[in-house]
Amino acid sequence: MTLTKGILGINARNLLYIRPFNSKKAIRMADSKLKTKHFLSARGIPVPKLYGVIRNRDELQNFDFNSLPEAFVIKPNLGYGGEGIIPVVGREGSDFLTVSDDRIPIRQIRDHISDIIDGRYSITGSSDIAFFEQMLFCDDRISRFSYGGLPDIRVVVHNLIPVMAMLRLPTEQSKGRANLHQGAIAVGIDIAKGVTTYVVHSNKIIEGPKGLKGFEIPYWDEILLISSKVQLLTNLGYLAADIAIDKNNGPVLLEMNARAGLGVQIANLAPLRKRLERIRGVKVNTPEKGVRIAQDMFGNKIEKDIQHISGKAVIGDKEMVDVIMKDGIFKALASINPVVKRSVIDTDFARSIGLINEGEVIDKVKLKFSMSDVRVQTVALVEDLPGRQYKLVIGKRDLSDFLIDPARKYKDSTKKISVSAKSDSTPLDSGSGINYSVIDNELADIDRQARLVYHLNPLNLESEKAAFLRDKKYNPQFVYPDLKFDPFRLRERLKSIVCDDSPLGMIFKAKKDEILRKLSLVEHIGTDAFSYKSVELFGRPDEAIILSAKEYLEGKPAKFANEKLDIGYEKAVGVFESVLKKYGLNDWKVKVSESMVSDCMAGKENILFVRKGAMFSEQRLNMLIVHEIETHVLTAENGNLQPYKIFGRGLAGYLETQEGLAVRNQSILCDKDMEKNYWPALSVLAVNEAFNMSFRGVFDFVCSMGFSVDRAFRVAVKVKRGLEDTAIKGAFTKDYLYFKGFKAVKEFESTGGDVKDLYIGKFNLKDLDVVKGIPNLVKAKYLPEWMNG
Repeated sequence: MTLTKGILGINARNLLYIRPFNSKKAIRMADSKLKTKHFLSARGIPVPKLYGVIRNRDELQNFDFNSLPEAFVIKPNLGYGGEGIIPVVGREGSDFLTVSDDRIPIRQIRDHISDIIDGRYSITGSSDIAFFEQMLFCDDRISRFSYGGLPDIRVVVHNLIPVMAMLRLPTEQSKGRANLHQGAIAVGIDIAKGVTTYVVHSNKIIEGPKGLKGFEIPYWDEILLISSKVQLLTNLGYLAADIAIDKNNGPVLLEMNARAGLGVQIANLAPLRKRLERIRGVKVNTPEKGVRIAQDMFGNKIEKDIQHISGKAVIGDKEMVDVIMKDGIFKALASINPVVKRSVIDTDFARSIGLINEGEVIDKVKLKFSMSDVRVQTVALVEDLPGRQYKLVIGKRDLSDFLIDPARKYKDSTKKISVSAKSDSTPLDSGSGINYSVIDNELADIDRQARLVYHLNPLNLESEKAAFLRDKKYNPQFVYPDLKFDPFRLRERLKSIVCDDSPLGMIFKAKKDEILRKLSLVEHIGTDAFSYKSVELFGRPDEAIILSAKEYLEGKPAKFANEKLDIGYEKAVGVFESVLKKYGLNDWKVKVSESMVSDCMAGKENILFVRKGAMFSEQRLNMLIVHEIETHVLTAENGNLQPYKIFGRGLAGYLETQEGLAVRNQSILCDKDMEKNYWPALSVLAVNEAFNMSFRGVFDFVCSMGFSVDRAFRVAVKVKRGLEDTAIKGAFTKDYLYFKGFKAVKEFESTGGDVKDLYIGKFNLKDLDVVKGIPNLVKAKYLPEWMNG
């Protein structure tokens, strides 16, 4: 077997693809399996569950092995080539049983983990971390070809385009590992169809197990899409994604490799370099497009040959066709059915495109359509098609110029309708013809899905708090929820939104840009870039605001007013409900939440959240009523009465003014000696210090300012959440805006501004003049009782 022309060698791979496209930072992340796991899991990429981590010998000494399930895998964080991995499938007494039927005593397991910590299996040679993760069990359709172990699929991706793939099957020689250098079998895969081609063992083509050649890989399109998404998320321009198919969970990413090996060329009997050169300069915006390009460029050679020889177009069992009318072309999904003699068009569809008139009843029409660049003119039957998924059925009479391949996927070439498109049923809001009511609804829906606060709440807050208070050298290691949205699709939706330069257009464009920054921030939770993304969205304290905060804190009392925390969260719920009822806000509900950093928070879906276990003094409860209900809730309700939803959810930059107004209100009505009055100024300094301190450093700093241990911990959480390892420098900067906004509102008021104007809706003070110029805006209906008096 010889392959020379177009083969990608190690030197060429390093010089042409790894150095130019893989930054050192991205490679370091790829090398760390734990960082990869946390980062990608939070962004919707399926990965094995994490059971435990051992970072040093103290943790090894104290680790409870009985806390692990029966089956698990031990891995080195910086391991490579499958070295250092022990898959455990069960136990006998105190011993562990491996997938290769070896019996390992607990002492030997501890020694192995000690070796991992010493860096024996580390790709960098430095000390390492051992971790335990979920044991995956191979899909039965693939496991029948494998000797024990876990087969995987390696997909090489460049420029978001999967260029080549292979199936790796463990053998007895490889001791159950999917490692080609240790004797595993490599099987080439047709990128387009996910069907296996050549079988190679030790660089020789073999026949392989019966049924292996021509085997269709399950979940193939999903596997390609995961691989492309991984590249987009990690910024590795050239990588290999290793994916296993679990019998219960489907495709699961095992790891990604920034220095992808070159054995995939042998498995496919195809040169990798030639394929990589073919996609040079191709513009790809989304993983979905990358997958389509891959399947078109690298998988349909046979199909093209058939078309060339036969002169007939190859189609699948469903196709998108162009129905040709005098006034335009209408796209429709068609079922390809050679059993039916004549083609059929759905009655409602025919009527909607003007092929038949309203109220007209006929049984057949003349029809022109184009499919796979072949024009067809026919007479079609007019019928009500069941289910309405298909608008057309193409019958045998009209299929003489086509060959049908049932495995072929149809290509949906329909274009998305832009939200800026003109609508006959909805009034236009600007002279340019842009429908801002549609844009308003679109932005509200996207913003609703982003859920910044939800994604920033550490899942393990209580356990990490206990560890922090127990060990004075410990910094919390936070775990965050998985993403509850698809960032790719939301970003594409946002990019399709077009606004003009009118005042209204500028408001919506600013909000669109803010949501894009918010999505980016959420995507970077747990990464080194998180602090930078936070500054992009919220900014960071400058010297002037830091100085102002210090001056404000100089006025705090030597001892804060004594607060008797004797009101439990359940009683507080009743108090909040009665206040909401007093204002006639019957649509608002009060709910108890276990996963909150704050004691109380007004959400955007008419829900006021109260933290389970929170305790309040009467003064603090009153301050929360002023802050959350008589500021945030009332402003949201007034915003909901305006012509656009954005006034209820918030214009770009609204947070600064909203929180500033809330702080202003509570400072007027509540005891100035209370600790809570000084929290906003404290947050400015804490955010600033967090850029130079660990979690522990921020905690100690707040304690040194005379605040309670509980407050110090909460402040440290607020400014360090978003980081996975809080020992590193960096900050979530949002909370400094409370004091900044407070200063701005006070300045506005001192220069003759009417605070009631700030209750119209949620916006930034700097936009007040623009907001007042919006047509059909109404005055604030809901104002605090004490403000009306």
